[in-house]
Amino acid sequence: MTHVQNVDGQGQLLIGERVSPISYHVAVERRGEGYTAKVEIQAPRDWLIRQGFETRATLVFASGERAELEHDGQLDVSDSISVILQAEPLEYTDRQKLIEAFPEAEGGVN
Repeated sequence: MTHVQNVDGQGQLLIGERVSPISYHVAVERRGEGYTAKVEIQAPRDWLIRQGFETRATLVFASGERAELEHDGQLDVSDSISVILQAEPLEYTDRQKLIEAFPEAEGGVN
């Protein structure tokens, strides 16, 4: 696996019925002929708790594609003030499919 690019994007975080704008980070890696995208967000613990977050949320990318984000266990006030939520790696068979999901990656992915 070869690291290709890091990009940031803007999406919507769905927690229950609540929708909030949020920035996300994507690390793109080349895998044979395809690509793997590792997505994460960083958010304030107290804000997540106020939104009703427990262990999972849905991130909606600008492209409309979705990814489930998870926290390791139930989030509570004993967790770090800044919380990282991660999705399972997303697999794309070619560059075009990756760029459709993450248009912000277009300039740096070959």
